[in-house]
Amino acid sequence: MNYILDYPFVNIRSICNKSCRNVLASYSLKIVLIVTFILAIWKGQWIWVIGGIAGIIIGFIPTLLKKDINVTLPWSIELLIAGILALHMGGVLLNAYYEIPIYADVTQFFTSILVAFLAFAIIYIFDEFWDGLKMNKYAMAFLVVIATMATSVILEFIKWFKIFGRRSESVEQVLLSLLISTIAGIIMALIGVNLIKKGKFNEMTEGFEETIDSKIIKKFSK
Repeated sequence: MNYILDYPFVNIRSICNKSCRNVLASYSLKIVLIVTFILAIWKGQWIWVIGGIAGIIIGFIPTLLKKDINVTLPWSIELLIAGILALHMGGVLLNAYYEIPIYADVTQFFTSILVAFLAFAIIYIFDEFWDGLKMNKYAMAFLVVIATMATSVILEFIKWFKIFGRRSESVEQVLLSLLISTIAGIIMALIGVNLIKKGKFNEMTEGFEETIDSKIIKKFSK
């Protein structure tokens, strides 16, 4: 049970050092952005074209980010973003949402995993670095599930405009999407609690802690 809850990328850590993981995640995201941009032009999806241009500019000017904004994403989050962007790209630009029956549900699940992971990371970092918040790890898990459920409702509104994801055609589809997001939030909450118990959660948020602490916590605590 502990092995299952350790973390989805545990095997990557065992075969690839920190520098290797960062390079792998960074280039995976850049490749997905470039492919998305090309496919978006081919399909005439101009919202995706604009998003692709913005992503490529940000992705290929790391020196600008480091010097002016000092934003650092952990390799795990960057790899998740790359994977989820690839899923959405396949769904919208390659019509996989309509060609593959469970494609939309799988994409919904992993999108919710990312949302839950980001929520857990932010809550955990605030708990560690900000005196104004002290939470039990199980309270964090509960809040993560609630945040994931709330975000899934917002995602349903976004789907309605057919920007990301397939629009739910019935009440049953909406409820199924919300259920999938809730399950993903619960799974990520359990993984997060297990990582905190083992003292490994810091590894998953390395770099992100300094960003949140310096750009938000210290700035607004003055």
